[in-house]
Amino acid sequence: MKSLVYFLILLIYPRLLYGQKKFEVSFSFPDSAEIKKLSFFYYDCHLRELRPVSASYSNNQATISHSYNTVYAQIYVEYGSTDYKHGMTIFTTEKPAKVMFSGVINEADPFRNYTLVNAQDPKQEFLAEEEYIREAQNTYKQIYDSIAPKWKSEDSLDFHKVKDAKMAIDSKRLEYISSHPNSYSSFYLFEKYSIRVLPPDLLLQQFATTFPANFRNSEEGACIKKYILNRAVVEGQKKAISFTANDINANKVIFEEIYNKKNVLLVFWGTWCPPCIDEIPIIREIRQRYSKEQLEIISVAVESPLEKVQQIIKEQQIDWINIVNDKKINLLYQINAYPEVFLIENKGNIIYKYSDYPDPNLGNLKKILAAHATIH
Repeated sequence: MKSLVYFLILLIYPRLLYGQKKFEVSFSFPDSAEIKKLSFFYYDCHLRELRPVSASYSNNQATISHSYNTVYAQIYVEYGSTDYKHGMTIFTTEKPAKVMFSGVINEADPFRNYTLVNAQDPKQEFLAEEEYIREAQNTYKQIYDSIAPKWKSEDSLDFHKVKDAKMAIDSKRLEYISSHPNSYSSFYLFEKYSIRVLPPDLLLQQFATTFPANFRNSEEGACIKKYILNRAVVEGQKKAISFTANDINANKVIFEEIYNKKNVLLVFWGTWCPPCIDEIPIIREIRQRYSKEQLEIISVAVESPLEKVQQIIKEQQIDWINIVNDKKINLLYQINAYPEVFLIENKGNIIYKYSDYPDPNLGNLKKILAAHATIH
């Protein structure tokens, strides 16, 4: 019983298992630099996103500090105006690190001359990886440019040509990663790019055989493996993953309880996404066509101000379940582009995914719905 309790605690509080780590990085700039043009971020592997971190300033030095859950702290720095910003990535550990810039800060290339202490600069490895995949990227561009201007939704062969060419880029990148298994830059590239596209079974095999144990068995390694396993469920087994959330009216939503009773349309969108807004009248038409006993609709708004969501709900007469800014749902369903729509039938099987194949005006979705529900 004690061991079970301990296991459950570790599931809920992974830091108890892996320990809490903290980075500290100081950035020193020449007097000519406008230091307040700097923005700082660190990567959180559980959220799979860069998180802003505030700096303390003293003369022309900025210092940042925060806990981190990756093997090395992934620090991203931006410099520039609102319209255009330049960025650099460094990797650090718990040892206090320094980035010391010298010479005149050039707005066109601000991260040009610097010295690192207790930090790694992955720039050359990133450039080597870009060179390694360049031919595959050029091939993809040629195929895309030849097909895209005249493509029609019924041209499935052309669609798969483009998709295969895109997959070839990721396969080539995986070759590069496999040939540099002990480099943390390879682990970084695997997490950032490869795990979103390539088949989950292949990724799990590569993860287990490519990287050293200290990478695989880390908290970051656990995040990567969990992400791939979720993809295997959603994309491989075509099964829904349950979640519990509160809707915009503070009502509890237990997803499994809903899709066990009826078909569910799960829609991911954002107030900042024009195609998402354009799609709402089509979703509303579907809502009007099917009763709530036949079909439930759940919309998940992403990175959207609550007030703006409420305004659009009112203007567009959205009368279905709405969830706002619950990041975990996006992570469970591997959402990389918007809008995204899933149709889940009442056995929990995913029978439609918008991004699997272009579906203008959701015509294919309407046909599938007609075959799985009785129109009232």
